[in-house]
Parts: sequence; structure tokens; C-alpha cells
Amino acid sequence: MKRNPLSTQQMTEIALLLSLALVIELIFGVFPRQPQGGSISLSLLPLIIITYRQGIKTGVAAGAVFGVLNLLLTPVLYHWASLFLDYLFAFGFVALAGLLFHINRKSTLLFVAALGLGGLIRFAFHFTSGVVLFGEFAPEGQSVWEYSLVYNGIYMIPTIVLLMLVGLPFFLIMKEQLNRNLNQ
Repeated sequence: MKRNPLSTQQMTEIALLLSLALVIELIFGVFPRQPQGGSISLSLLPLIIITYRQGIKTGVAAGAVFGVLNLLLTPVLYHWASLFLDYLFAFGFVALAGLLFHINRKSTLLFVAALGLGGLIRFAFHFTSGVVLFGEFAPEGQSVWEYSLVYNGIYMIPTIVLLMLVGLPFFLIMKEQLNRNLNQ
């Protein structure tokens, strides 16, 4: 099977969008963080845009790279398995939301739904990490499931809502640009 290497233009676009995701993460660093990690952020938006423009495989790779870079920004790792669940998988598999783009790439509703799905995928990995790795932090009498749901929901629910609200105008601009390029 022959692989198609990324062009210089594609690699540049991916690098710029990853840089944007990191800058967004730094800007949102002013918001309070959860004690064991996690905060509200729009850094998933550039990752979904990479997936939209370059495909799911590239999106998974870019998300995993972002996860490692994000860990380097805030180098706190409470458990070695958290590297996988909270960073590599949580950000890498966000690109699976790009499966919605196969239904209709031009649909504004599906793009916004992909943002929501990407946020839910990230939430699922953080939730799993909370249950498996951080159950010891659950208050006395609270189940680890409930603890992880509340802990991760505190920052992921606002993140998902914000992603969908802010992602809508970005998609409309991208769609307009795409249409303009096709008509030239």
C-alpha cells in the first residue's frame, strides 16, 4: 500500500493549528484548574479543524502530539497510565468525531455536532481515568463513578458548550473560504 506523504502546505497548516491549540491552552490557563488537572479550554477547536481539513488519521496523530505538548505545558503526572488516558488518547481520539464529516462535509450542523462529539470523546477518556486511576480522591461515601463524573463534568461540560458556540462562526468562515477556493 502506497502512502501519500503530507505536502509542505499541509504540514505547515497542521503546525500552525497545533501552535494555535497550545496558545489557546496557555490563554485559558488563567481559569482555575481542577486539583488533579483539567480546565475549561477551546484547544480542541484547532484539533477538530485539522481533522476536518486533513482527515481522521492525521487528526489522531496531531491530537496525540498536542496531548504530549499539553503535558509539557503543565508537567504534572499523578500516574503513568494518565499519560495515555488523559493526554495521548483523550486528545488523539477526538479526531474520531471526524467520522461525522463523511456524512456531509458542508453541513454546519454536523460540524457543530462533531465539536460536541469530540468533547464527549475527550470527556470519556478523562472519566475513565478518573474511575481507574483517581478513585482514591473520591470523598468518603461517594462512588468513584459519581466522583469522576462530577470532577470531569465541572470543566468538560462548559468546554463542550463553549466549543460548539465558538466553533460555529469558525466553520462558517472556513466553509465560505472553501467555496471561494472552489469557484476560482
